[in-house]
Amino acid sequence: MNAAACSERPTSLTAQSAHRIMQRHAHWKGAACVQRAAALELLVALGRYVLDSRRCHVRVLFKSTGLLLDFQCHRSAAEGFARSMSLRADSEICIDRDVHPDMPPLPCSRLWP
Repeated sequence: MNAAACSERPTSLTAQSAHRIMQRHAHWKGAACVQRAAALELLVALGRYVLDSRRCHVRVLFKSTGLLLDFQCHRSAAEGFARSMSLRADSEICIDRDVHPDMPPLPCSRLWP
């Protein structure tokens, strides 16, 4: 996978070319890829890819340092994590549906069933 190619948004995408991009990026662990994001956007719009509605976006803000982290996980794990983190005065947790498959998973999400 060429990182330079991933920085250029494709000019014309078809469902077939979007599927090819997604296949090439099946095990991609690098930085965010503009091509993959565009392909995913098209496939979702066409109804060819359905995002898992059980997953959610978790945003963690550590107020003392200003560190902002974004993760994805199942809603039950997100709610358990938020309850645990509410005991920390310096953290703020936001849970919403703005999840993207490229977001990293919440570390140790199995700890919060």
